[in-house]
Amino acid sequence: MAARTRIATWGSSLAIRIPKPIADQWGVSAGSAVELVSDGDTLILRKRTYDLGALLANITPDNVHGEQDTGEPQGKEIW
Repeated sequence: MAARTRIATWGSSLAIRIPKPIADQWGVSAGSAVELVSDGDTLILRKRTYDLGALLANITPDNVHGEQDTGEPQGKEIW
């Protein structure tokens, strides 16, 4: 699917609107993480994906969080 759009101003940045049919086909909405890649005169937009192994590899003793006490169970929670 192809569409024409225009570059608009968004604060001090520029923005490109993604037409709803393309957003629906692509499975993205406001707040979706994307990656922009500039290749000469081509701009490539990709859905951002995360690799659990890579994310876990970034955990160190300096940035690991301890347990968080959320209080007593509510409803039918079992701990």
